[in-house]
Amino acid sequence: MKNVLIAMALVMASVPVPATSARPLEPVTLSAEGRHNFLPSGGYFTWRFDKKPQIGGLIVILQAYSKEGQKESPYEISGEYGMPGMNAHDSGPAPFQMNKKGDYLMPVEIAMPGEWQITLRIKRDGKQILVGKISFVV
Repeated sequence: MKNVLIAMALVMASVPVPATSARPLEPVTLSAEGRHNFLPSGGYFTWRFDKKPQIGGLIVILQAYSKEGQKESPYEISGEYGMPGMNAHDSGPAPFQMNKKGDYLMPVEIAMPGEWQITLRIKRDGKQILVGKISFVV
């Protein structure tokens, strides 16, 4: 029995342990509508709503720019929204869609008055580079 335990210990010691994945990025509070939010590449993005948030539908519009200020669209962006204080009306993750102008768009359905939060996840080349949150009240 002792020999079996020693053999098992030797086998376990020789098995490579997979590297742990990087910790998930914590959401940062994004700048106000229309303000620059900087990306690790040196570029930035702005966001805005298509109209004042109210009960019903609205669209989040995100525009990304290179560090030279040129509009660009190399990102994969997803978002989700809900009422964090209630854990209610959560949308689940959904990809932003790109329009012909190169803007990233995501519809948001506001079901009731209260505090809401949108969480954005931005990836480039398959790697998550930023997680941001937008908080607002309806």
